[in-house]
Parts: sequence; structure tokens; C-alpha cells
Amino acid sequence: MNNFTLLNKRILVTGASSGIGYQVCKTIHQLDGRFIAIGRNKENLAKLINETSSIHQVIDVDITDTENMVSKIKSTLEFSKIDGLVHSAGIVKLLPVGFYNKELIANMMGVNLLSIINLMNFLVKEKKIAKYSSIVLVSSIAGSKGTTANGIYSATKAALQGIARSWACELAKYKIRVNTISPAMVNTRIVSLFKEEIGEEYIIEDMKKYPLGYGEVEDVVWLVVFLLSDISKWITGQNIIIDGGLSMKV
Repeated sequence: MNNFTLLNKRILVTGASSGIGYQVCKTIHQLDGRFIAIGRNKENLAKLINETSSIHQVIDVDITDTENMVSKIKSTLEFSKIDGLVHSAGIVKLLPVGFYNKELIANMMGVNLLSIINLMNFLVKEKKIAKYSSIVLVSSIAGSKGTTANGIYSATKAALQGIARSWACELAKYKIRVNTISPAMVNTRIVSLFKEEIGEEYIIEDMKKYPLGYGEVEDVVWLVVFLLSDISKWITGQNIIIDGGLSMKV
């Protein structure tokens, strides 16, 4: 267990002002690493620093604004490199195919997928990812399992899995690992939104499909930090499902 540490590692985390990304940052601190938290909620980013330490850094930016994001990250990193990256930023909206619109498609694609493509493009071109780094993209069980009215979200999460495998091949020569994790339903703000959109009865019935019930944020976070740590140094190009037993049932 001595290897289960992030000591001297500097990790860039998107979607850090809420949910999984927020807790990932707190756990990085707990494991003696340093985080650079990217998010849009200034108050939550300030709260994150108050709950951890001023040795960490935060970047208040809309990650779909590529030029601004890249400028702020470049200024923050200066001559240094990162040792890990967690892409946790994501949005979801339930809509049947007949109700799609350009704004919905552009917004969801922008946050969930294009933001990390543009970010990785910058980091690799500028050689800002250190050798032996680990990159973790938060996908979803929806990327490999069909669910009603969830097409655009599912498409973005499936794309993360595909591009991660390609990046894993490309970056292996630098000993940089790339993996995705695919959580099912976790008790975050998304569950509350689903209750509002489709009703609490649906959530209650859906929860019955999970042998171990819905997950908690911490259940997902420990898998993320495992992949960031050197304990997982022989794991790359994988998509790891974490779903409370949901997908094991026929």
C-alpha cells in the first residue's frame, strides 16, 4: 500500500467545482498530491481550496471556450508539467431523438467531448504531460448500454472510450497511460435532476435494478485515484465499469 500515494504528482482536474471532480481533488490532497482544479463555479472552487490547502491551484473557466481555457492553463503551468489528468466535466439532458436541437447537441458535445479533445491537443503539442503520467476520462455505462432519451449523452461517453484507446496507443511510448471509467447512477446532482424531469417513481424503480444500489461519489473517486497512482502502472487503454452490479444481470 506504500505505492498508493500521489506524492509529488500534479493532477489537472476538469469539472472540479462539483460532484466527482470536486471529490477527486479532495482525495488527491488526502494522498499528498497537488491538483489544478478547472471549473465554472467560483464559490465552489474557493470552498475547495478552503477545505484543502492553498498549495493547490484553481482555474475559473468555461472549458468549451478553448482559447481562454488554454491561455489560463498555459499561464498556470508556465514551465512545469502535469503528472495526471482527470476529465470529469460533463452535462446530461434527457430528450427523445425527435426533440434534439442544435443548441443541445453543441452544448453537450462541447462540454463532454470536444473540451477534452482540445485540452489534450494543447497538452501534447506543448509537451505539458510528464512521462509516466496517467489520464482518466470519466465516461458512463450509457456509453455501452442503451437507455431511452439519452442518445446525445451516450454518444459523447462512447466517444470518450474510443478516443481513449487511440490515445493510449499513441502515448504508450512516453509511458503515459490513458483509461476510461464507466460509472452507472451515482448519487450526485444528476439524480436530483432526473427526479425533477422524469419523476421520483422512476428513480425508485431504476434503483431496484442495482444489486448494490446506486453508488456514492466516493465509490467512483477511489477508482480514479487508483488509476492515477503508480499501483496501476500496467493498466492502459481500458474501460472499467463501476456500476454496483447493474451490468452483470441478464
